[in-house]
Amino acid sequence: MKWLFLILLFSTIGTLAQDSTEKVSKWELNGYIKSLQSVNVSGNSNNMLATNLLHNRINTRWKPGSGIIVAAEFRTRLIWGDEVRQLPGYAAQLRNSNEFKDLSLTWIDKNPMVLHTNTERLWISWDKKKWTIRAGRQRINWGITTVWNPNDIFNTYNFLDFDYEERPGSDAVKIKYSTGDFSNVELAYAAGNQSAKPVAAVKYDFNKKGYDVQLLAGLYQNRLTAGAGWAGSIREAGFKGELQFYSRTTTQKAHFNASMESDYAFKNGWYLNAGILYNSEGFSRAVRNFDSLSFKFSPVSLMPTQWNFMVTGSKEFTPLFTGNLSVLFAPGTNLLLVLPSLRYNLATNLDADFVWQSFFAETNRFEAMNHRAFLRLKFSF
Repeated sequence: MKWLFLILLFSTIGTLAQDSTEKVSKWELNGYIKSLQSVNVSGNSNNMLATNLLHNRINTRWKPGSGIIVAAEFRTRLIWGDEVRQLPGYAAQLRNSNEFKDLSLTWIDKNPMVLHTNTERLWISWDKKKWTIRAGRQRINWGITTVWNPNDIFNTYNFLDFDYEERPGSDAVKIKYSTGDFSNVELAYAAGNQSAKPVAAVKYDFNKKGYDVQLLAGLYQNRLTAGAGWAGSIREAGFKGELQFYSRTTTQKAHFNASMESDYAFKNGWYLNAGILYNSEGFSRAVRNFDSLSFKFSPVSLMPTQWNFMVTGSKEFTPLFTGNLSVLFAPGTNLLLVLPSLRYNLATNLDADFVWQSFFAETNRFEAMNHRAFLRLKFSF
């Protein structure tokens, strides 16, 4: 398996590096290298965990012509420190649960260090007039809103995982047919795996009175599901939303998720976004144990709490320096997340980020549960 990864990875890079006009027009290569240092502090103790991450991503595209595109993308992470030391089976947790076939490789798994490579994308697509067909490991992006996407039933992402800009994908087949200038139909099927059953759905997009609207229905694992989403504006403010319903089963209740958000860009450079999420099966009362609030998200559970409100403000102070602050509050549980961040462009293709995440909740009383600090350097190529 290691030799397969090495041959595929280095032969791809070697081909791209050849100085050929013909190949330059057919091949594309980009990616980044990131260094991320993090500190995790428990709110009710002096326990502090320090972890380090070196993160490399390589994205390749091959365009041989006739509307065909082949993509392969690899994500390699070297992680070492306290979290690896204290969490059993850390390497196994790095795999994307959406994937049907395990195309990952653990090069090193020796406490306290893990070196892990995953094939993040591996697909081929064909585009001809009104038809587009894509098969393989891909991202099926049916979400509309920014933070919570009830319509994104194939590959939900975690908004707290800011270091994963590309978001997870699925092993799937997607067929798209354009029915008009502003309308199309998509049919998608994602294979299941040992822990999850397949997902299949159809989506119809159209434009009505200045709003982009989508309707979708299908089967999420063993549950019927249907949803709708929209994106438009009210005066100069953006207005978006998504709704998704899941049928009941012999072991699960019927479930409903809804999100809405509005955003506005001010003339002085400030940007404001406000959103709300309703999760019919989320917690609506204070919990005794903070660990019962799981932040491992799925299409059915986008937050562990029932009602969730988030406000985000950002400002470009200079062309090189940007600040951002998000505050999330869930009434009932009194869950509060405070998420500030700063970004500075050090040089061409080199950015520095400082990110802070604070978690507060009410158990016996309202108190700080956890604080996380991150310092990241990212070089793009």
